[in-house]
Amino acid sequence: MLRVRTAGRLSLDERQEVLDFLSEAQAMDDSRLSDHLLLDLTQGPRPGFVGALGYHDDALVGYAQASTGNEGYVIDGIADTLRCADPAGNRSELLIALVAQLPPDAAITWWARPDAATASTAEHLRMKADRQLLHMQRALPITEAATVALRSFEVGRDEQAWLTVNNAAFAAHGEQGGWDLAALEQRIREPWFDPDGFLLHERDERLAAFCWTKMHPGAAHDGGLAGEIYVIAVHPDFHGLGLGRALTVAGLQHMQRNGAEMAMLYVDATNTSAVRLYESLGFTVMRTEQSYRRPGAPQ
Repeated sequence: MLRVRTAGRLSLDERQEVLDFLSEAQAMDDSRLSDHLLLDLTQGPRPGFVGALGYHDDALVGYAQASTGNEGYVIDGIADTLRCADPAGNRSELLIALVAQLPPDAAITWWARPDAATASTAEHLRMKADRQLLHMQRALPITEAATVALRSFEVGRDEQAWLTVNNAAFAAHGEQGGWDLAALEQRIREPWFDPDGFLLHERDERLAAFCWTKMHPGAAHDGGLAGEIYVIAVHPDFHGLGLGRALTVAGLQHMQRNGAEMAMLYVDATNTSAVRLYESLGFTVMRTEQSYRRPGAPQ
């Protein structure tokens, strides 16, 4: 029987226990929390954080978390697929216990990896299918060359200009939009952060577009280095100039110069122009993630 404990703050020992569990889960079957949730766990918690820990006897076999986003709460849960007889049922139990701790009128988004209990869990939580996220990949190197002028992000100089572009480009996005300085500084403090891979393009004395890359050792198909287009955006004032393609190519070139054998990215399925762009650059869809959403009460 699963024993579930929910908390608005974890002790240092509990946090380390959860991080160890998440590391094992990722190695086992690539189950992982989104960066949005993981950063709140490792560097937070921000207001609104709730964690749900699931134990079988004294062993942690599942974890779920809620963190505030641009449009209410973002949630997810992971259950041990080896030591649990019913991991899908355990994840469902964790998520139900988690949501019970959130305000009843709050909007909630859940990015789900489909399993036997996903649809029934979403229905129980009064959530309906919403956005789809495509995980796309391509091999490196790339032969196309970028001709756009770029410079690297400078910590202490570029934060506010970057937030302006990011939040304008992702105004309607639940996780990437509505960032503040604290959210950006969380990423800057991460061990993987490299300003040389955070590429900025300026035009008319303004930041017009950027391509932020992230390296993943061991994530390529043969265990080699993979690179990710972590976030890429063009300010709406500079749409139609071909900057999306140029910045994507620049990001790919940066990753291959640093030894990446494979490139990956995530994009909303409804962002058809971006999907077409990535397909034209050789990316293919590897998997699709489904979000479920419960709208908040009208204000």
